[in-house]
Amino acid sequence: MTRRQLVASGAAVTGMLVAGCLTDDDQDEPDDYTVEGNGLDSIVEPDDPDRTMSLRITQQVEPEHNYDPIVTNDVYTQRIVSHIYDGLYEYDERLELRPKLADGQPETERDGKRFVVSLTDGATFSNGDPVTAEDVVYSFTAPVEEQTDNLTEYNMIDSAEAVDDRTVQLDLGDDPYGPFTTVTLGVNVVNKSVRESDKDAYNTENPVGSGPYAYVDHVNGDYVDIELRDDYWDADTVNAYIDDARFVATEDDASRVAQIRGGDTDVIMGVPPDDIPGLAREDGITVAADASISYFYAAFNCNEGPTTDPDVRRGIAKAFSMSRFVEQTVEPAGTSISSPIPDVVATEWDFPVDEWADAEADVDREGAADLLSDHDGWEPRIIVPPDDIREALGSLIARRLQELDGVDINPSVQRLDWAPFNEQAMTGNADDYAIYTLGWAGAPDPDTFVYPLFHESGEGATQGHYYGDDDFHSKIERARASADVDERRDLYTGVIDEIIGESVVLPAYSMTNSYAYGDSVTNLTVHPSSGLNPRLASDYAGVFVDGE
Repeated sequence: MTRRQLVASGAAVTGMLVAGCLTDDDQDEPDDYTVEGNGLDSIVEPDDPDRTMSLRITQQVEPEHNYDPIVTNDVYTQRIVSHIYDGLYEYDERLELRPKLADGQPETERDGKRFVVSLTDGATFSNGDPVTAEDVVYSFTAPVEEQTDNLTEYNMIDSAEAVDDRTVQLDLGDDPYGPFTTVTLGVNVVNKSVRESDKDAYNTENPVGSGPYAYVDHVNGDYVDIELRDDYWDADTVNAYIDDARFVATEDDASRVAQIRGGDTDVIMGVPPDDIPGLAREDGITVAADASISYFYAAFNCNEGPTTDPDVRRGIAKAFSMSRFVEQTVEPAGTSISSPIPDVVATEWDFPVDEWADAEADVDREGAADLLSDHDGWEPRIIVPPDDIREALGSLIARRLQELDGVDINPSVQRLDWAPFNEQAMTGNADDYAIYTLGWAGAPDPDTFVYPLFHESGEGATQGHYYGDDDFHSKIERARASADVDERRDLYTGVIDEIIGESVVLPAYSMTNSYAYGDSVTNLTVHPSSGLNPRLASDYAGVFVDGE
């Protein structure tokens, strides 16, 4: 599993997690503002689609500027890459994988262990080269052969073969792979010959994709420019009106909000929770937000120290109200979550979300003190990344533990920059942490959350709780190695029941994907996948700008 989803690496939706209300006090904000939803019900056609249009988009975090999908590993670059490259299959507005460079659904053979995909005719890269089966095979195999951070997305493929110029055959190993048709087939296809001629240049200054936009230029710390291809092979299907777009990054929340208020940008992404009401009430600015595939949580060190005892973990859970924290600090930029699976995915899979929500510990400070009574004088360390909301969560836990009567618990909260946090939160050492707060952005398959965050293969890399015995890990492995959805649902339900029952982690919230934009911007829909926002061009909507 790639660290693309790890909301701790400065990637994923980290930048959306910005200053919220950092107190326990009730808020009296009047509910007299409107936040638009995903915008899918208000798509309109431009009066003059041929007019030259430009768009300036302000993200929350500086991209890592790796424009090669073989190595791209942060969501802020992925938002640009998704315009430059087409996928073999792509997520539609409802999170269904639809054929893009493929000409239909894959043929499945060998009991779900072989997939044969035919390519559509006429697809070309931005340099005019045709998209071939060799390009597709290479896009699947290069991350594994080159051991990039994305290799775990494709290393279940035992062999990939170009049967002819337009047909690809992919063979798995001894077992099926459940997420193959919901996640893996969404690979972005690269131009093999151009990439092989100079991989570094392909990544940094000469990315060649088959998407509707072409890379123009970028300056680290300043901007990235893309422009609409006038020879885009799928122009008859895709609605694309923005001729050129500039992506910039402003990490300071107040400055980003000031930019949209001052008309210095057309769109800001990741609207700070405290600024949503004010911006939504302002004339000339629209705020839009919708659910995302993200999950934020507090995790316990189950490897060393008092938190290896499930009663200690349950005691900490009883000391405060997670749902109250989310209500006061995260909303309206996010919502409570009761399991490691975001509601967007859990609902689609018919998981017992209500039962999991009922399992949240009630606040019981006397009970908490009783469960922690054997650890009088304990000084647990809570580490948090450089994110105000997650720091607020860590501080709340510490404060509530200090306030317990009858037991002397003296936690400390340590805010770390991303690099030292990523290293320290994965060690499993009690001296490094008892609790850490983190987040994850996955795909519409439960495996993209359960496997990296709870299987033992993620220990020290994508999870630092180190929880689980052989039976627990075996269920996770069996769930991803099955093509039977009902079997997978049952296995995941059992795994998550155990995670909740043993208080391995405390699920906290799922952030929305959000924009604030000027009223001249139209058709800016919100996609559940953070890396696919903003979607400037698609077969269901094309962003355009009035009044230039």
